[in-house]
Amino acid sequence: MILSTDERQPALPSRGLRLLETAVITLGFPVIGWLINPDDPLLLGSGLTWLLAIAPLLVGMRYGFALGFSSGLVSVVLMGLEGWWYHGDLLNDSSQRLPVAIALILVGMVAGEMADNWRRRLHQMTVVHRAQSTRLEEFIRHYQLLRVSHDQLAERLAANPFTLRDALKALEAKYQALAPGVDVLRQHGNELLNFLALHARVQKAALIPVDRQQRLQPQSVTWYGGDIALTWSDPMLLACLEQRRMICLKSAMDQGINIDNAPLLAVVPLIDVEQRIYAVVAITAMPFIDFHRGHLHLLAVLGAQLGDLLQQTQHTLQGESTDHRAIVAQWVRHASDHQLTSLLITIDFSTRLSDIQITSAKDSIVSAQRGLDRSWVTPKDDGSQRLYVLLPLTKQTAFAMYAERLKETMAAQPGIGEACQYIDVSYQVIDGRRSARKLLSTKIRPEASHAHA
Repeated sequence: MILSTDERQPALPSRGLRLLETAVITLGFPVIGWLINPDDPLLLGSGLTWLLAIAPLLVGMRYGFALGFSSGLVSVVLMGLEGWWYHGDLLNDSSQRLPVAIALILVGMVAGEMADNWRRRLHQMTVVHRAQSTRLEEFIRHYQLLRVSHDQLAERLAANPFTLRDALKALEAKYQALAPGVDVLRQHGNELLNFLALHARVQKAALIPVDRQQRLQPQSVTWYGGDIALTWSDPMLLACLEQRRMICLKSAMDQGINIDNAPLLAVVPLIDVEQRIYAVVAITAMPFIDFHRGHLHLLAVLGAQLGDLLQQTQHTLQGESTDHRAIVAQWVRHASDHQLTSLLITIDFSTRLSDIQITSAKDSIVSAQRGLDRSWVTPKDDGSQRLYVLLPLTKQTAFAMYAERLKETMAAQPGIGEACQYIDVSYQVIDGRRSARKLLSTKIRPEASHAHA
């Protein structure tokens, strides 16, 4: 299992432990010097001023500017105390000690600032890596789905005009049209199992919902092909939740999982691209001829696609405004903390456009989104509609190309044509200076640039 970037990063100790370690390092070297030479514990008389410089250097490199600077100050205080104790004067031999004191403080400051700078860059690269990984995961899933659909079309569905991708699109459109408050897994779990049974030839299975704490909910289980005697603490079920991937008999044996008398053939997670599991499908019966690597791969792909479908449906049913403000706030925070700018595109549809034209334009814009992009519609006071499109990790210079691509897309849409002049496109830069609430206000600020589609 490949570790994520967050798991590879070393975690800093608690604040109390950092302060304790700073004090131990800063005071430890003078103690060592006292053991070596009690008459000159700081070894200043021997010219070994590095004994005091080690502590600010180590603390600054390890914990940053604040503690490095503090360690340098403590070292300067120790120099003064040593002069007062042995010579009766805090500023004894100032011509020698003053440059050393300044050097100690500078060492702690420079080392700490360099450490903070590299830590900020590491966090910045972490955010970029996470975003690019999400995009890559989206691309891989769509590619796998297309490949499976092509194989099905070539082998078994040559005379059928409907592919697996078409079926998923229809299922997505149906779920997004559900009324708010609907529990999709509870009320439509049987439909999801029927979908898997039809396209993956599953004979017996159970759909087990998973809560936000990633715990099974046996009281809401949905059966297909009849009830099955399952143990909710089955090792394969637990391994699927822990590893967040499909577990079959072969992979369970390779990992040394106890499968003696196990009724399960495979456990497929319905997992979205953000690695959240909504439910698991425990399969206990399927044709022997289909129990091979290619077909199991199809099951894993379908589980990932259904997980993404459930994520989109849940966001739709839970209310658009709150969810989208939270998403925008997340990228505002990334821009503020890590200087990762994004764009918030605003597309205004005039009341002169018909509902059919607006719907066609919105569908074409949404279909061209990338994996991280988000879009939502809000009504305006004059009765017209506004479409927001969030483009994460996008520079300000990319707006011109985006607007040009929209112009070409709108011009190619049937029924729009010259009506493009009634579609106004503008953008706002998410640079961390304004909050999500201000960015999503209905009034566009003067500094936002505009273009006509």
